[in-house]
Parts: sequence; structure tokens; C-alpha cells
Amino acid sequence: MSEPLEAPPRLCFACGTANEHGLHMEFRREGDRTICEYDPKPFTQGYPGRVHGGVVSSLLDEAMGWAVYFEKEWGATARLNIRYRKPVPLGEHLRIEAWVTKNRGRLMELRAEIYGGGELLAEAEGTFMKLDQPFANEMSSMAKRVGFDDAPEVVT
Repeated sequence: MSEPLEAPPRLCFACGTANEHGLHMEFRREGDRTICEYDPKPFTQGYPGRVHGGVVSSLLDEAMGWAVYFEKEWGATARLNIRYRKPVPLGEHLRIEAWVTKNRGRLMELRAEIYGGGELLAEAEGTFMKLDQPFANEMSSMAKRVGFDDAPEVVT
């Protein structure tokens, strides 16, 4: 049996608090929705005054990942389909919402939306594959070691 993975610093590009180049997204739960209030940083720029499309994709993907987490599961993106409705402006407060639409077997289907100025700016549909039990257990153990007392409990 392999040794447990060491709890690394929180370096996730989207939500890692220890990543000086990251987005530093923070999430909470409101009913069945996972919510992130986000103010784009200048380094997320694509065209002048607009958030880069790849960053928009990351915002939507990460919100879905946290929706999986709040459902007490561990999962990874298997498919992500994005519709960019309007440019996402820099300097405007964003609200990102994500939720699970189906939880079936090894797969979870989700939706996510980004709002700014009261308008829908981008939306996504995604499928996440649940992590295998040994790796999910390692993730839960690491998460608890860095202070996530609500980490999913994976049954063996």
C-alpha cells in the first residue's frame, strides 16, 4: 500500500489561497446552488477591458467542481460545454452559480452561470466523473489536514 499523499499548500489555480498567481475564488452554498462572488483581477484580461475566455471557462469549471464537493463527492471534469453570451468585463463584480442537475452512477451532470450587472454573461454544462475510491479517500484525508472539516466522507 502506498503512503498517504502529503497535504500540499493550496496551489489550485482557481481556489488556492497559496497560489500568488491564482484567482482566489471562494465558495458558499445557498440552497442547492454553489455561489462565488468574484471581482476579476487585471491579470485575467484578454482583450482590453474584458476577462480572457479561458479564465471565464475556469470560473465556470471551478464552480461546478465545488458544486460536486458540496454534494459530498469528489469528481473531475469529463466534459465542459460553454456558451459565451456577452463579454465578461474587467472591473465588474460577478456572481457565479453552479448546481448539480443529475447524479447517476459514476457521473454527475451540472450547470453553471456567470452574471454581471444583472445579465447572464456565460453559461456552461458539464459532466464530472467521480474519483475512484482510493484517490477520493486520499483527497478527503488531505482536505481535512488543511482544515476542510466538511470534506466528503468516502466509504470503502
